[in-house]
Amino acid sequence: MMEYLKDYNINEEQIKNIINVLEENEINVDIFMYDPKKIISILELFKNYGITNYYEIIMTSPTIFCDTIKSIEERLNKYENKNELARLINEDASNLSLVGLI
Repeated sequence: MMEYLKDYNINEEQIKNIINVLEENEINVDIFMYDPKKIISILELFKNYGITNYYEIIMTSPTIFCDTIKSIEERLNKYENKNELARLINEDASNLSLVGLI
């Protein structure tokens, strides 16, 4: 189903939680199930910025994954200190708000 998320240190129980959050927020689960290339591209973008708390990001703001990679990257680039941004988001996924991602 969403086994590819395991490559990002997301376990089976967390995948179940993700599905519940997607359904609760009326986000189409199909995006995660049938378009893994897009989700992986976004996760890799975060990884390239040093952002690694993927599960928390998905749980905090699953709608990010409905956006385009280009749009996400443009917003991440607005924050001048990339290392500081990664540190802040890794500490608390809600800090994605600093670049307008939530």
